Amino acid sequence: MAAVAVSSGCSAHDGTREPEGRRAPSKTARAEPAQKGERKPEPKTAGQFVARAREAMRAEKGWTFALRGSESAVMQGQAPSSATYTAAVHRTTAPVALQQTGTVITSKGERKPEAVYVVGGTGYVKEGVEAWKKGALSDPDIANEVEDPLAELDTFAGYAKSATVARTGTGVRLRVSASGWQLSAARNRPALERAAREVQPTLDQLRKAGVTATDSQITLKDFSETWDLDGEAQGYRVASHRYAFTFLVPFRSGDITVSQEVRADNRGVFGGHVTLPSGV
Repeated sequence: MAAVAVSSGCSAHDGTREPEGRRAPSKTARAEPAQKGERKPEPKTAGQFVARAREAMRAEKGWTFALRGSESAVMQGQAPSSATYTAAVHRTTAPVALQQTGTVITSKGERKPEAVYVVGGTGYVKEGVEAWKKGALSDPDIANEVEDPLAELDTFAGYAKSATVARTGTGVRLRVSASGWQLSAARNRPALERAAREVQPTLDQLRKAGVTATDSQITLKDFSETWDLDGEAQGYRVASHRYAFTFLVPFRSGDITVSQEVRADNRGVFGGHVTLPSGV
């Protein structure tokens, strides 16, 4: 099988369900707006926590994230094909721009630098010594390379109703999980569209190598997306975002297990600017 390429990407899909919100205020409440500095009502639903997190993240000029990712394709009796990825991400909020620089390391020990930029709504990607490629964020080849936690948070708001809410020692954890879906059906589920898109490059490689399984034969073994939010004092801002999935691809008398995991940890406020390198 061809070497697996890590795809740490920004979702191109939009959720079909709106996040839960607070009840509309009464006439009395509208007539008497809250005094400056008055404490906001405590969120209760996942949608309300997401709304507060989005507000807290938009309140700063930018953020820095540490990114770690891994991807593998494993068939019983053969050495796995895998890759890992680490990167630093700077994301500004006004204007919206992103700089992501990191390194891909394959299971063979090969190292390849990667640079990703999003400026003016367009993505720019450079892998190793290859030329820059440019495209819309709706292009899967571009989207699979972009890891934008703030854009992911906006997308998550569309299906946050299905998330569980749990208190942690320092804040709140929101989690969505799924299993058993056929890939053909997963493509139309808001929470699973990203996983279906990001597994596609590996499936393309497997099919070139002779795997004939169709989308309806490929099964989602498990999927999870987890948002850890800081406590109320920090406005429930994002502390970390993790998503992971495993698909089972039938081949001969067994399965090829294709897995991916990506985690972004918030490293604090970013006060700089993101601009394209010269020559791009």
